[in-house]
Amino acid sequence: MSTTQQLLTQIDTMYQSATPDTTKISYMNMAQDELSPYFGIIATDSTLITVADQDYYTLPTGIADITEIEMLDVGNKAIPTDRYDYRRYVPSMKDDDPFVYYSYHQEYSSAGVKTLILYPIPTVSNLPIRIRYHKKLTALSATTLSASPEFDERWHDLLAIYACYMICSTGASPDFNQANRFMDQYNEGLNALWKHSMEQNVIYPRKRRDNQQWRT
Repeated sequence: MSTTQQLLTQIDTMYQSATPDTTKISYMNMAQDELSPYFGIIATDSTLITVADQDYYTLPTGIADITEIEMLDVGNKAIPTDRYDYRRYVPSMKDDDPFVYYSYHQEYSSAGVKTLILYPIPTVSNLPIRIRYHKKLTALSATTLSASPEFDERWHDLLAIYACYMICSTGASPDFNQANRFMDQYNEGLNALWKHSMEQNVIYPRKRRDNQQWRT
């Protein structure tokens, strides 16, 4: 299991530069965001509650877009006694589609802020809104160099490779030959990860409440 510090050392071994560690870590986090969907980590958020006669809600922390939502339920009671006291809402992805009864979609402000919209408009306050979503991998930080990426260690090298690509391709004097070499390595690793992910889905067909991370 690679720590953040070990990955930084690996980057320096692969390509020497004066790039600050904080920048290298930001590049690794960019790679993590791209890799997140491959690891199928499902989280649940229950921080939102309904407000009577209000259909719009701010997306919870950790959810950037409704395409990350796997399931959305709204409680039938203010304090549900079990998991069956919820009503399932389904996505209505296009504004011009007919609304599906008990559905949700996304709207944008003029500044591009995304808002979760429920249909029909809730008529009761304090009902819990339970959202299961595809969680992004936790960002690496320069303040916790002993922390490790929270996904299968077989793919940790991809973070260092991607950071090397970014280091080579940016700055005042980009090294495009080296950048292309690192990007080729990264794409090879990404293809191997994609193939592995497809094989896992065949071997372990995923159920709605399954979590791919439990298998690693």
